[in-house]
Amino acid sequence: MNRTSIVRTKTEASMFCPSTRYSGAPGAPGRGPALLLALLAAGAVRAQAPTPAPAATSPAASVHLTLPQALRIALDQNPRVQQSLLAIAESQDDRRSAAAALMPTVAAQAYGQRNKYNLDALMGMPQPHGPEVVGPFNWGQVGVEAQVSLFDLSLWKRWKASRYAEDSAQAQARAVREQIAALVVGQYLRALRAAASVNASQSRVDLAGALATLAENQQKQGVGTKLDTLRAQLQLQTERQRLIQAQTQRLTALAGLGKLLDLKPGTAIDLQDTLAAPSLPQLSFEAAYQSGLKERPELAALDAREKAAASLRQAAQGLRMPSVVATGSYASTGLQSQAWVPTYQVSLGVKVPLFTGGRVSAQISKAKSEQASVQEARRDVRAQVGLEIQVAQAELDAAQHEVEVADLAVSLSQEALTQARHRFEAGVSNNIEVINAQDELARANDNQISALYRLNQSRADLALAMGQIESLYTR
Repeated sequence: MNRTSIVRTKTEASMFCPSTRYSGAPGAPGRGPALLLALLAAGAVRAQAPTPAPAATSPAASVHLTLPQALRIALDQNPRVQQSLLAIAESQDDRRSAAAALMPTVAAQAYGQRNKYNLDALMGMPQPHGPEVVGPFNWGQVGVEAQVSLFDLSLWKRWKASRYAEDSAQAQARAVREQIAALVVGQYLRALRAAASVNASQSRVDLAGALATLAENQQKQGVGTKLDTLRAQLQLQTERQRLIQAQTQRLTALAGLGKLLDLKPGTAIDLQDTLAAPSLPQLSFEAAYQSGLKERPELAALDAREKAAASLRQAAQGLRMPSVVATGSYASTGLQSQAWVPTYQVSLGVKVPLFTGGRVSAQISKAKSEQASVQEARRDVRAQVGLEIQVAQAELDAAQHEVEVADLAVSLSQEALTQARHRFEAGVSNNIEVINAQDELARANDNQISALYRLNQSRADLALAMGQIESLYTR
């Protein structure tokens, strides 16, 4: 039995059906002919009708996708990924704003005035000589003015905090990409499971149709009974119903995948992969746990947040220290009626805060609270990483054994169906054994496909817990 691929031929009658839709063995012993006749009374006319197909979707573009292609499309187009990129851009703008506070500022200025002064009021005393009023006269000035902070520890630390905030935004963007990758992988696997169920159901419909034809022929030849024919036709209708359910599940799974990929609604998606057993990592818990602590973007984001909070605390403490600012201007000044002359001004100032009204202590306390919050969040994430890896490894190990058991069960149920069919063809028994064997094969195939799905999903869960799901499925 090949575990690496779900490929079966119709003659082997070994395709799958979803266990969640399994409705029991309609032909099980103990059900009387009256019940079978009643069930077939309304649908006998449609016994040989073509298999119903799901409602056709409106014509739309078709895309052929492998799992790596689906991931690349989602990581390029998904709205949540785009929002995370916008958050990075905002953090970069904040960093540039913080850096601008450390850079010199230069401004050009030009203005003109018309003045008239009372010299007594201007000088604060009567003037013994000269007129009491000067003006009116016009004058102007054109020049540039520059200012630069020579020493301001608070501004420097705020710039460092903005750099760490940008690192945190980038790590959070990676976390969003990991989450979207996990959603896409999970939805793609569900779509593969649904597609396998459709193929399995179609194969069982073909098998049930062949057995119904055999029962009719044996009835005509006098070997079989009308009851055998009714049982076979009832089983055929049951398999057709399962096919309809599987087709609906496939359509809904593909619609969900299209939503994650941000495709145009109604776009037909053709999956290029098949549900198969993946290659499995051979990692101990400790190795996987250490890899998760190193690779998980949530922890990287928390580390950057803690560094940013420490820098903000130092920036708040820096507000209590002196700051040195240099300013200078160069201009051309003069009266409107006279030639203008160049002028300049240079100043160096020291500012020492004496009282800030509690603003500094409040900012320090807020930064300390942020640091404590980040430390507690890190403890929680580290514990969550350990839990997720333990659960994923346990489910992965269980799924491996389930696949092995399911493979054996499918092989046994196929052999049982073959034996029951031979007995029925030889006229040794009625087709109750055949119907029961068909239902057992359906259950076995469903268990096999479910085990393969859980094996793939557990592998994806382990990759997500280790922070490697994007790198694993896009290569």
